[in-house]
Amino acid sequence: MRYDETNKRLTVSVGELVTLARRGIPSCGDTERDAPSSVCDRRRQALLSSESRELLLDTKIGEHEATVVGVADSVDGETLTVVREVQPYRGEVSREDKEIARGEGFLLAYILHSYGVEDVKLRTVYLNRDGDVILDEREQPTERALTAFFDKCISAAEVYATPEIDRVTKRLPAFRSVKFPYNNVREGQRDFIHAVYRTLARGTRLYASAPTGTGKTVSVLYPAIKALGDGRCDKVFYLTPKHTTGEAAKACLDLFAERGAFVRAVTLYSKETLCPEAMVCRLPGGTCRLNYKRLADATLSLYELNKTVVTRADFLRAAEEFSVCPHELSLSYSELCDVIICDFNYLFDPQVYLRRYFTEGGAFAFLIDEAHNLPERAREMYSASLSLSELDTLYDNPLIPEHSAIKAALKEAKDAFFDLLHPYLKEDLRQDADGNPIGAAHLSELPSQMYTIVYSLLLAAEDAYRRSLREKDEEAAARALIFKELYYNIKKVAGATELFDDKYRLFIFYEGGVLSFKLFCLDTGGVIANRVNLGHGAVFFSATLEPIEYYRSLLGAKSGGDTLSVGSPFDPSQLSVSIVDKISTRYSERERTAPAVCRAIAAMLSARRGNYMVFCPSFEYVELLSKTFIAKYPKIHTLVQRRDMTAKEKRDFLAEFSVKDGRYLVGFCVLGGIYSEGVDLVGDSLIGAAVVGIGMPQLSYEREAMRDYYNDKYEAGTEYAYLYPGMNKVFQAAGRVIRREDDRGVIVLIDDRFSDPIYKKSIPALWHGMRYVGDANELKDRILDFWRRVDDERK
Repeated sequence: MRYDETNKRLTVSVGELVTLARRGIPSCGDTERDAPSSVCDRRRQALLSSESRELLLDTKIGEHEATVVGVADSVDGETLTVVREVQPYRGEVSREDKEIARGEGFLLAYILHSYGVEDVKLRTVYLNRDGDVILDEREQPTERALTAFFDKCISAAEVYATPEIDRVTKRLPAFRSVKFPYNNVREGQRDFIHAVYRTLARGTRLYASAPTGTGKTVSVLYPAIKALGDGRCDKVFYLTPKHTTGEAAKACLDLFAERGAFVRAVTLYSKETLCPEAMVCRLPGGTCRLNYKRLADATLSLYELNKTVVTRADFLRAAEEFSVCPHELSLSYSELCDVIICDFNYLFDPQVYLRRYFTEGGAFAFLIDEAHNLPERAREMYSASLSLSELDTLYDNPLIPEHSAIKAALKEAKDAFFDLLHPYLKEDLRQDADGNPIGAAHLSELPSQMYTIVYSLLLAAEDAYRRSLREKDEEAAARALIFKELYYNIKKVAGATELFDDKYRLFIFYEGGVLSFKLFCLDTGGVIANRVNLGHGAVFFSATLEPIEYYRSLLGAKSGGDTLSVGSPFDPSQLSVSIVDKISTRYSERERTAPAVCRAIAAMLSARRGNYMVFCPSFEYVELLSKTFIAKYPKIHTLVQRRDMTAKEKRDFLAEFSVKDGRYLVGFCVLGGIYSEGVDLVGDSLIGAAVVGIGMPQLSYEREAMRDYYNDKYEAGTEYAYLYPGMNKVFQAAGRVIRREDDRGVIVLIDDRFSDPIYKKSIPALWHGMRYVGDANELKDRILDFWRRVDDERK
């Protein structure tokens, strides 16, 4: 829905009307319907007897003049045809697809009737992705049914008319005149702001490396809000890799509201996080017990709160008051918002993206925070794996009936996968230490039979899932969960088979008598670019988006798109960086060198009492090093990050760094983990960090394939597969130390490989005063000198 302030008129599409009203509409009304007929192997071109036709109707939405706009795929005499592409299930069309398509058809038929065409006949045709007709329905709605349905849709739209008019007449003008919320613009920040606005105005891409302290969040949100006000985009999506990163965006938007630009924003959460009835949705029947029919009322109640950012507590309260689903409520409210703060998944994940926005795309601005995380996240989203042992386990599950179709399908798929893939392993099989066969192989082309096997299993899994939802016995709920998990696992595999090209490899593994395979996405550039193309402009930004050309390629910058490297606002004198390059931390050397590493850590601590973190490449190394350190220095208060920490334990771990009791505190953490990025420990909360090792990904078949791929593409295979990802983890961890202008601290890098020229090239400008030290004594002396200078400055 859009409001034209000049002409004082709302414009709304038939699709929007159906979407706004559908939750409260059980059916389209009484009709004279023919029995549906299934038609196969036809194409869209053969279906249409005339070109598509735009239909317009002037009406009123409440007290406001409005125009309803729709497009009929064909109008031939009295017959109006609506064609919709759907994802079919064995030739059937889902209830949701039918509701939407028939609803749009009813509105188009009403408009056509208003043109003077009597006895309008409606034909609704559903196509699969190949354009084949899977269902052809014909009906002749009565005039009463068309009028009742139109009135119901217009009534539903009235709720959303006022928010849209407020947006155009009040918020957008305020956005155009909004002032920068701080008194001063930091060095480099002005260029950043101008580059972001230029990107969003032109609808292009920007890849920006902006170190900690440059004010990244306000530097992207300020020009984005100006772009909204200037009509350069319709909505801003602030995308983050984790919820904590979005908190900075929320705080920044609150600041804009204080300065006179009231931005409506929302933070989206996963269904499992937000909805207390999430499990109910998975029970037989597949629907939540909470009422959808009051969704518009609940949405309007949140709108009337006049809050800048509506959050989880608001959704839960309104959901309980109106008896609606809180997850659906959050999505409904998002349509009234200017800024949506959400996880990467909501745009990039092919399984869970926001279909209401990203099915066809729109004039969206994408602000992608911590963009260095996106390639690896996208690789996980677009890769898929399956072990035949999973099919075995399901086959033996007592909840699955002995002679069911799904049981037969599981056995058939397992045998077919094994017969197809095992021969590729023959030349690569060897014996492990126990004499058992083990091996791996990879293919750059997908065997054609894979498609048939995968899609046969996918259809069987979906059939079993749908049947289990209709069953009423005591075990139906458990069976539904099993089949749902199977269905989505196989659906992910099917999605990877569709995308499989020269940027993918098929890996086949055999170990412990079990065959498994993985469809692995080597290069994420293409899939990321395809998703970003659903918007108008995109800004990829991070404190560690270096080397910037490396990230440009991984983030889909085939051509075009600007780059920006913002200098650090901090003075190198705020930081002491030392490299202990006489100690090897390679896997085979770790036990032997652990005492030497601990002596270096102790030397860092001994120069000043305070809080420190030690980052290691793996949880195993964290455990080894922390045990060695505690045994040698038992009086120092030590915290150790574990894999299995609860949410409370994670919070308590971090809270220890806020305690001001004058003690030594050392937290042993894993590189790339929750404490190595996105954590702000300012002032004396953290005065030093040691990074042990270079953080490189472990050697694997997948990484080796990436190395070969990028060697062929850029002659930089080792850098792309190992070095750059590893060093980024180092920079992120070390970046916890200096967070604001008055911070002072020390960084110690421990590994002999840091002296290699290939690693030196990656060192950030803020570290240019770094020095290599030979042993713990030299390290202690250097850090003591640094703290003496700091104390002198503060006097």
